[in-house]
Amino acid sequence: MNPFSYKTHAVKVVFGKRTLEALQDNLPKDKSIKVGIIASKRNVDLVSEIAKLHGAEAVFHFDRITQHVPRTLVEEAKVFFVDKKPDILFCLGGGSAIGLGKALVLEIDAELWAAPSTYSGSEMTNIYGVSDKGVKTVKRDDRVHPKLVIFDPHLSLRMPLELAIPSAFNAMAHLVEALYASEGNPVTRLLAKSGLNSFVTAFEDLLRVGTLSSEINEKLLFGAYLGGKVLCEVNMGLHHKAAHVLGGNFGLEHSDIHTLLLPFVLEYQWEHLKPEEREDFEEVFGNTPYKKIRRIQEGLNVGFSLSKLGFKEADIPKAVKFLLEMNYPNPAPLDEVKLEEMFRKML
Repeated sequence: MNPFSYKTHAVKVVFGKRTLEALQDNLPKDKSIKVGIIASKRNVDLVSEIAKLHGAEAVFHFDRITQHVPRTLVEEAKVFFVDKKPDILFCLGGGSAIGLGKALVLEIDAELWAAPSTYSGSEMTNIYGVSDKGVKTVKRDDRVHPKLVIFDPHLSLRMPLELAIPSAFNAMAHLVEALYASEGNPVTRLLAKSGLNSFVTAFEDLLRVGTLSSEINEKLLFGAYLGGKVLCEVNMGLHHKAAHVLGGNFGLEHSDIHTLLLPFVLEYQWEHLKPEEREDFEEVFGNTPYKKIRRIQEGLNVGFSLSKLGFKEADIPKAVKFLLEMNYPNPAPLDEVKLEEMFRKML
């Protein structure tokens, strides 16, 4: 056996239960605690129900959520919670709500819990990012990994397709990069392939029926769980760095840009992947996987382009400069000319 190391994280994951039931099961039985909740206004009814749970002494709701977690919002949330001294900080929503909770838990003494309503995967990682003055900084810190994650399928089932599909491709990107990550190992490889198969099956079902059924949602949710798990356990390369640059520095919508980048970055990497890595992708997608991914996207009406997402061709050199200034492992050499060519293909 070739030697390898594998780091996993202490997190309790609850699948399939409704949020209120899962929370009640996990709140302390012998004492009452204070719960801080980060969730948008649309979840106010659920927040009201959480306040009625046995063991919830007090519930404090912060409802301002913004993409890419601006530093000013972190400071605002800190001011809101610091005197209330919540024992648990519970994030209910997508990656933006969970991302705010992660940044905040470094500022206040609370345990982080999460219930994702999208397929972002952030709930399963020790990765967080904060935007400040037009630049997004992304770091890892084990303190931001939620200790309890509730995968309530009813939350993600509420998403309209125009949100659900890009969110799912966002999660698929974690699995794609995990298959060729320099820190990858036999465990993460199996997890990544399993997650990709779950996504491909769900997308094919979605192409056929055209609606987000419970069965399709559950496949997407399970794939998203595996995507977040491997995202936490191995390093990410060009795809994720480009997504953070285009989102955090140029203001593009996070899941849309992940969706667009997916086939183009895989094509950029393809000739530099190990033979066994290409075989893994071909087992899941068939020949020329990046073309298959793009065909699926176009069939699901998410064949995005940079120009339609609001990115200007004149900004390509600036974006590439940001990517070249970062330090990260990547299968393909980071070549300025080839990176600019990749961006132009996406226009």
